[in-house]
Amino acid sequence: MNLLTNANKAFHIIAYLGLITLSACAPASSQDQVFTSKEGNFSILMPSSVVEEVNTPVKGITTRRWTAIKGESAYTVAQSTFAKKIATEKIPKILQALSEAAKKSNFVNGKRIAESSVMKNGYKCLDFTLTGVPSPSLQTEIKKNGININTKLIYQRSLLCIKDNQAVEALALLPSSEELKSKGASFIQSLNLK
Repeated sequence: MNLLTNANKAFHIIAYLGLITLSACAPASSQDQVFTSKEGNFSILMPSSVVEEVNTPVKGITTRRWTAIKGESAYTVAQSTFAKKIATEKIPKILQALSEAAKKSNFVNGKRIAESSVMKNGYKCLDFTLTGVPSPSLQTEIKKNGININTKLIYQRSLLCIKDNQAVEALALLPSSEELKSKGASFIQSLNLK
């Protein structure tokens, strides 16, 4: 249970605080860029320039985050390394707990639109979509970056994957269901785990 608590805190940070780096992002470009982690364990198409943030290890968990802004949308990919390997049978419960934590921390009365479990290159993953009015703290973080969402509905599409002691999450925050279906889907599908 301690591992679940630690993992939950780490991904709560990923899902919730991933937007802190947005203020340092460069202006969006018109074309997607392939971004590959230095360790080479994943690549993803990012819609604009990427800013990296590395956090200080907390209880054996190190998280690195890369964020891009395009228009009123935010795209984040995060990689966490745990001190110990996560038992395979515990991964589905951890993924569920992290999805629920994202819903509670990012939205006021958030709603789950879709959810599916998938395997991707040996990683157990949870692909989920949330919607709702952003929480006050999420609104504050987004406003710091020039995106004014106030109380309008936003959408979050996430693909959260865990294998051994590694976790990767791709997360898109989007202003409309149309962007969710097009840009959110293509961003999530572009995550290539190795």
